[in-house]
Parts: sequence; C-alpha cells; structure tokens
Amino acid sequence: MLKIGIVGCGAIGTFISKKVADGTIKNTKIVALYDRNIEKAISLSNIVKAKICRDVDELVRGDLDLVIESASVHAVEEVAEKSLKNGKDVLIMSVGALADKELFLKLKKLAKSENRKIYLPSGAIGGLDAIKALKLGEIKEVVLKTTKPVCALKDALKNLGYEPEKIKEEVMVYEGDVFEAIKNFPANINVAVVLSIATEYSAKVVIVADPKIKLNRHEIFVKSSIGTLKVCVENVPFEENPKTSALAAYSAVRLIMDLAEPIKVGT
Repeated sequence: MLKIGIVGCGAIGTFISKKVADGTIKNTKIVALYDRNIEKAISLSNIVKAKICRDVDELVRGDLDLVIESASVHAVEEVAEKSLKNGKDVLIMSVGALADKELFLKLKKLAKSENRKIYLPSGAIGGLDAIKALKLGEIKEVVLKTTKPVCALKDALKNLGYEPEKIKEEVMVYEGDVFEAIKNFPANINVAVVLSIATEYSAKVVIVADPKIKLNRHEIFVKSSIGTLKVCVENVPFEENPKTSALAAYSAVRLIMDLAEPIKVGT
C-alpha cells in the first residue's frame, strides 16, 4: 500500500485524491493533507478521511511513502526539501519552479544524498519516453510551440500589456527561451520546463493566443543525432482550472498508478 501525503488541496490535489477514493489508483491511500487554506483541507479530508496537518513539517514527519506537491511554485522548495530530508519521495506538480537552476541542482543533490526520488509528471505533453532515448545521442534543437485560448492566458496577457478582450485573431505573444517563458507565463508553461529537463537542453518556446480555439495545443520538435521527433498534442482544458490541460492532471494519476503497480510500460 502506497501511503501519500498531499500539500495543496486545490484542483489538482483534489482530482488526484478522488481518483484514489474511487479506486482508479489502486493500492494507495491518502493519509495526510496540508493547505494554508484550512477550508480546502477540511473539504478534501471529508472525501478521503485523511489527517489534516498543521504545517508541512507535521505532514512530512508522518508515516508516508510519497509527498505530492500541488500547491504552487513558491511551495516547491520547502515541500521537496523537507520531504527528502525526512526520507520521503516527492512528486512535484509545480514543475515551473525547477526553471531555477540552483533549486533544481540543490534538490537533485539532496535526493541523491538521501537515496530518495523526485518524480516529475509528463504533464500536458507526450513523447517523453522517446525524447529521453534521443537524449542518449546529441540534442541539437528543442522547440515547443504552445497555442491556447485567450481565456486560458488572460492573466499573463494582462501582465504583458495586452487587452485580452480585444484579441480577435491568432497572435504570437511570446518567443524566447524557457526561463523567460516561465516568468511571464507561470501558470501555463510547466511543459517547457519538463521538456528542458528531459533533454538537458534549453527549449525555445513560442506561445500563441488564439480566441478561436477551445483546446490547448502543444507542438514539440526535438532534433538529435540519433533521430528527430515531432509530436502534436491537443488537450481539453482541465475543467477545474482552464489555465492547464486535463492531461496534466491525468499524467500525475498515471505516474502514481505506475508507482503502485508491478509492471511499468515505457521509460
């Protein structure tokens, strides 16, 4: 039985918990919860009957196998560091935090020294198994083009000086590297960070706002000395949070299922 603690009881944390409660994720149990908003923790505890913790420290000291961070990029360092130091593996949903190279290397070193694992779900993209294999050659180019409905990019667009309600045609709102992309679109572009970590190559990112589409589209191009990969994934927006894709939530569910099952398919 895989025993799980969740930090962040919002849309993603609740979605994962419901999949445990309804038996989709087998051989697992949610045993501890923490959220700065106590009402969210109480609401989720009513579903999974888990202990509500006072803080992250109390949660990571419990009898757990895995801690899931589903709070925010600002919570990643504390949750991951305390989990690893207390002998727990950790699944990070707010992968954008790892665009900070120093934090990424710090947590990687800590996981190695504590003999623990950090899990990063594939999120809203596909092909990471092939991409990791391509990495065994020499990666020469990595490009991610993300196209989303204007409503899904609304907050980021406002911060960049756009007036979302006036966008009537497809418009490219960003072109540059992954590090600036995650700064400008922190709630929308975690996939670029996952892609860059998988390839160990700074991805070029293009972001397009399109008022005429309803799906989130990710087009991936990876060129390696041993092959080239092109993938296009069109995702239904996550109902509870349209800024992200439903596949991002389901990829975390699939990862947890793999941890609890005896056979693993793919890299």
